Amino acid sequence: MKRIFTGLVLAALPYLTFAQQAAAPAGYWQQEVNYSIDVTLDDKQHELRGTEELQYTNNSSDQLTFIWFHLWPNAYKDNSTAFAKQQLRNGSRKFQFAKAAQRGYIDQLDFKVNGQSAQLAYDPANPDMAQLILPQPLAPGAKATISTPFHVKIPDSFSRFGHVEQSYQITQWYPKPAVYDHKGWHQMPYLDQGEFYSEFGTFDVRITLPANYTVGATGVLQNPDEQLRMDQLAAATALKKTQADFGTDLAFPASSAETKTLRYVQDRVHDFAWFADKRFNVLKSGVTLPSGRAVTSWVLFTNTDAEKWMKGLQDVNTALTYYSQWVGEYPYSAATAVDGALSAGAGMEYPMVTVTMPAAILHEVGHNWFYGILGSNERDYAWMDEGVNSYIETRVTEREDAQAGQFSMLLKSGKIAGKLGLDGLTSSAMNQVPYQVQASRALDQPVSGPRADTYGKLNYGIVVYMRTASLLKYLAGYLGQDKFDKAMHAYYDQWQFRHPYPEDMQAVFEASTGQPLDWFFKDMLTNTHHYDAALSDIQITDSQVKVLVRNDSPAPFAVPVSTLDAQGKVLETQWTTLIGTEDEQDEAQLNFRREGVAAVVVDADYVTPQLNRRDDRMKLTGSLRRFEPISIKPLLSVERWDRATLNWFPVIGANTSDKFMLGAAFYNSPVVNKNLNFLLMPMYSFSRNELNGIANVNVSVLPNSTVRQIVTGLTVQRFERYLKVEPSITLTLPGSAYDRPQHTFRVANTAVKDQDRGNETTSIQTGEYTVAGGNALQKWGAHVELNQLTSTISQETNSTNALLLRAEATYQRYYSPKKRVSVRLFGGRFLDSSSDFYLGLSGSPDYRRQTAFLDRQMISHTFTAQEHQTDNRDGAFKAFLPVTSQKWLSTLNLQADLPVTRLAVFADLGATDEQFQLHSGSSARRVFYDAGLVVPVIPDIFQLYLPVVGSQYQNGLPDNRKDFTDRIRFVLHLEQLNPFRQINQLLAQ
Repeated sequence: MKRIFTGLVLAALPYLTFAQQAAAPAGYWQQEVNYSIDVTLDDKQHELRGTEELQYTNNSSDQLTFIWFHLWPNAYKDNSTAFAKQQLRNGSRKFQFAKAAQRGYIDQLDFKVNGQSAQLAYDPANPDMAQLILPQPLAPGAKATISTPFHVKIPDSFSRFGHVEQSYQITQWYPKPAVYDHKGWHQMPYLDQGEFYSEFGTFDVRITLPANYTVGATGVLQNPDEQLRMDQLAAATALKKTQADFGTDLAFPASSAETKTLRYVQDRVHDFAWFADKRFNVLKSGVTLPSGRAVTSWVLFTNTDAEKWMKGLQDVNTALTYYSQWVGEYPYSAATAVDGALSAGAGMEYPMVTVTMPAAILHEVGHNWFYGILGSNERDYAWMDEGVNSYIETRVTEREDAQAGQFSMLLKSGKIAGKLGLDGLTSSAMNQVPYQVQASRALDQPVSGPRADTYGKLNYGIVVYMRTASLLKYLAGYLGQDKFDKAMHAYYDQWQFRHPYPEDMQAVFEASTGQPLDWFFKDMLTNTHHYDAALSDIQITDSQVKVLVRNDSPAPFAVPVSTLDAQGKVLETQWTTLIGTEDEQDEAQLNFRREGVAAVVVDADYVTPQLNRRDDRMKLTGSLRRFEPISIKPLLSVERWDRATLNWFPVIGANTSDKFMLGAAFYNSPVVNKNLNFLLMPMYSFSRNELNGIANVNVSVLPNSTVRQIVTGLTVQRFERYLKVEPSITLTLPGSAYDRPQHTFRVANTAVKDQDRGNETTSIQTGEYTVAGGNALQKWGAHVELNQLTSTISQETNSTNALLLRAEATYQRYYSPKKRVSVRLFGGRFLDSSSDFYLGLSGSPDYRRQTAFLDRQMISHTFTAQEHQTDNRDGAFKAFLPVTSQKWLSTLNLQADLPVTRLAVFADLGATDEQFQLHSGSSARRVFYDAGLVVPVIPDIFQLYLPVVGSQYQNGLPDNRKDFTDRIRFVLHLEQLNPFRQINQLLAQ
């Protein structure tokens, strides 16, 4: 249906009120796109059919011959799209194995420009982007009217756009021009991790659907009868007070045979979304802004979590109130939060409406300012919406409670906080921890610079949201809250309904505060410098405390220093000028009042981005540097400047030699890596009355250049009457996380002294290289290891030596969401052999004591090492064949999950240089095989192997039941349960 846009704007003016906008910077321009859309929902076929007409105004100085269009429903078309690939990178196989009926797309497009047919040239790599080739070039200042019909198949809920049965979230759904600004075109494929950038304009949208649907949408509803219906629903819902009043019924009522057409109109927005469900409860409220203008607030929700949604209405009001106060007045007439079937995080924002969980309402409504009104490029500078919004959100939650926020449950539970050493901390201290976790492993990424899709899965939340919020709080502390707020208001006034970039935000903040802020915007935000400040000296006079503060960082930054009284209360705080630049000394002196001062501390409130806080305090009497008694806390703790902590956790163990063992693990930091990390795990054997256990010390260096991390370690291990000592150096290459292969080089010198073998000492010098890569669909890896082995029984006997090369390659692929096939190829060869060393077809001899065998001494008849328990190394045959090689050995190992049951099948094929006779009367052979079933009791950790056929049987098959059951084997990868290892693997995602 045709619409005259001038009439549209005039008709909408009674409903639209906007804040006064400051003049644009000289030379600034932006394009304008005004939409008129008619769309009909088919809730039986889950389809949209519509027509779109838009008026595109070219405000640039360039003549345009084409316009990039986003056709984002095509992101759900097949497994070749950028969205599908990102799902795999981020660990999800749900979309990969979706059926055709679950997918989505947009088609039946027929573009016309000013009435003339226009060609659509699709991006060869991205079906959700296309160039609209203009029949005639669009001159600067000219306008074009563009129209097309469209048909959309709504996908299942894989991300933001989709449906769950007849609950609809209609987002990124219509043909939409990409942004063209002074930096060029910004066409982008749809992504789950990575948001949007759109042109401002006017929307006039008419939605036709069954009459008993309730809709939450962008814009102002124009239908008086539907307005009355919404008010009636809100009045009925307001009578309900508890969850019991709502019940638990989530069934969809039948769709009405009658339809209705709802019209929504809105100016100065850059997107339009709508959400429809027949089950919605409705609540209505509102706020009055300082200008006196009233804004209506709505929440639409199902019976699930009804009580949380009732509170959520107040969260909408809270966001409208405080964001208007601290950023700028909300310009629209309403704000709506909707309960929906979102599959992309806790919530997703659109102008005037958000689909969200109750707990995320404050954050999502806040996006009306940062994304909605300040329309930054979210794909390239995600921090400008997510991070800045998170800062204001955090400030709102902390306005009355310094312990409010995402860690509030830990901080407010006195019992838990005390046990974990968190008592007395504020949310500011806890909010620093996720960043410290990543940065201490050199896994952090800059706040500004990387595109949203290049962040690690965890880093997107840790860096973009949390670190940005913490850094802005730090900047506010440095500038002073009043100056910061004035700068934020100036930023809002100048850039509302425009497209600011980081340099624009910096320019406004510098102009408003009169401070040069390159050190913050162009250094701290765009780098991964690890900052550290320390107190280097202190002088005391009758009236003053003079403190020298040192910057141990590779870049300048501002540091707050405070004096404390005897109870630890802050008396006075001063910020240094910038320190540590090439032109200035890296130390600064601060002078404090002497009265009542007992100590001086750097960053008493934990607002600076420091990794090391243990040298942040000096006291005025006695030893200047205060070394507190060590506080022993269970599980984990947070590093603080006011106490030292040692963590512990009880451990148990058992094997046939040492029997039952009980002990404890003591360690300094499982969460935030330190330069020096240690683990001491003594375990007492009650049977032998001996002390066993493990001790490990690592020195970690983060060069941030050629390699990402260098760890020099020493491990001492004693079990089963052997003693192992192993110093090592491990190098991890840069970029070895997220979506790229991980490379590790390691050199170790292992010495094992075995008392049960006459104090035989085995020495192994090892050089190894490991690479691993892949995604949720397929994983691959390779490992190459060179061992120099030496065995000595006593000083009187000669040593025996061997040089052994091992190599393996692995590959696994999922053929369904939870079922996979694995392939392993192994080859080992002695370059210099000795009769004391060999390769094992059914598992390695474990010279380096890498496996926790339950019966290494071969005492039992059930857990016997090698015969019943395997380590799945060397030949890795699942069946036990007593075949060894002192020359070369090669195997192919296959395993596949069965489609219906939890069981899997395996098959192994191997060959050696030597011939072996396995059964009496049989001929010797060099080639061996086996096959059988796998019972994954705990997948990848504890698995049972049931050999059904193979060379281990005289005739290839078991002779009887006992012949079968006696040959059952198992693997127990206890190293996979190591919490330190699990944390490191999780953080590298």
